[in-house]
Amino acid sequence: MISCQTLSREKRGPFIGPDRLEEGEKQARNMNRNKRTGRNQGFTIVELIVVVTVIGLLAAIAVGAYNKVVNDAKVAKSRALINTLSTAKSLFVADPNTTPGLIDQFNSSQDFGLIAKYIRVNGVQPKDDRDLLTLSGFPGSVQISLGTVDNSSFNTSNPTPDTPPTVTGYGL
Repeated sequence: MISCQTLSREKRGPFIGPDRLEEGEKQARNMNRNKRTGRNQGFTIVELIVVVTVIGLLAAIAVGAYNKVVNDAKVAKSRALINTLSTAKSLFVADPNTTPGLIDQFNSSQDFGLIAKYIRVNGVQPKDDRDLLTLSGFPGSVQISLGTVDNSSFNTSNPTPDTPPTVTGYGL
């Protein structure tokens, strides 16, 4: 009669001690692990598509935010120039040496030279409106209109209302 222990040894093969059995199991596990990682060495196409889509969305958001900041800066720069021109016109009118004839001349000709002495850009007085735009850092495509000065207090027959300066071709 064969004992149960002998039968199980015959099925398993020769007797292996407990230390050797654990070592053999470790080797088998390592071989299985290597097989699994060998198959998963790269990324799947779905993973790559998801990553590229997320990067594209983030880039679109960043470009949109950048464009908004650039446009807001252009608007602020244009408004600053308009304020500078409005202040120069006010100083021109408030100057005791300004006569009604000079105000009429400014309204009819939009002569920048009449208000240029009231403008400074980084400490420099511009010679003309193109020089003002260059000193202020505007591109050559920008156009400015000086507006008009209210002359109704001395010219009742043909009064000109006060109109603000305008900047076109840049931000506004």
